[in-house]
Amino acid sequence: MSFKTRRLFAAALVMSLLIQMHTAENGYASRRTKIAFASAHDGNLEIYVMDGDGSNLRRVTVNPARDSLPAWSPDGKKIAFVSDRNNVNKDHKQIWVIDADGKNPIRLTDGLVDTYPDWSPDGTKILYDAHRLPEGHHLGHGGIAVMDADGTNKRLVKNARGLHPTWSPDGKRITFSSGGNAGRVNQIHVMDVDGRNRTQLTHDPLHKRLPSWSHDGKHIAYVGDNVIWVVDSDGENPRQLTWHVTESHPTWSPDSESIAFTSFHRDPGIIGIYTVDVINGAVDVLLGDPDFVNFDPDWLYPGGLSVSPEGSRITIWGRLKKYASRLR
Repeated sequence: MSFKTRRLFAAALVMSLLIQMHTAENGYASRRTKIAFASAHDGNLEIYVMDGDGSNLRRVTVNPARDSLPAWSPDGKKIAFVSDRNNVNKDHKQIWVIDADGKNPIRLTDGLVDTYPDWSPDGTKILYDAHRLPEGHHLGHGGIAVMDADGTNKRLVKNARGLHPTWSPDGKRITFSSGGNAGRVNQIHVMDVDGRNRTQLTHDPLHKRLPSWSHDGKHIAYVGDNVIWVVDSDGENPRQLTWHVTESHPTWSPDSESIAFTSFHRDPGIIGIYTVDVINGAVDVLLGDPDFVNFDPDWLYPGGLSVSPEGSRITIWGRLKKYASRLR
């Protein structure tokens, strides 16, 4: 067999493998992708999990309290969430963590109102809102706080008076919503995790909240004037993705190609979870039921065949694609 023939044979083999792996990857991703969310499906507000296509619904928390705002740990083994189960009057909320199978619920915070947990990409820390604190609490007047994943070592993030913090996929920055001085419209900001290099990304007069970083690090989704927007992570090219008020809580798919979100009025009488395609704006219902409210989605993809968004790790899939490009 000549060198040219062997080269063509190798190229054909690699391309065949790529096609098979791409098919397998899509099926694998469909099975492995999970979305945690809050629902009153069984009569009380609890945390649930479903597959990324809306199937295999299962209940995680079982408690007469109201549980909401779930956030997956990066390894998919735990879910942080917000609950009022530690307060008889139901006006206080703390952050809890529970195993993904519903075992071992543990309270992590002790403020009056602690909300919006978000895990660091390495799973060692949790960002959260700490805005109503007991008198004499060591976090002072509160703000955006960070703690170790076991609830220890709580401290405020410097220069980050704001709401709804989330980590960048490389763990080096955070994005959050802040109005700056009192009375100003909330805008989306980013800053280093140590409080340095704070930058305002958005500047129009719309009130903005709930930023969410795409897994490839290129974009940030947020809610502006009660619809979903997306902006480049450097603040360029803001664009509106959805057009039905009121929509909330965007969370990115693992491939950064779509966003799940809560919609309150897209279908009459339904508070459901939908997805929107980031490129063409196509919206699909993921979980809609006129009898139950479903909201606060958080998307997880624990592992699988992929190419690292930051380019720091090259998987088998990535190596084959790279090799195939050289043979063309």
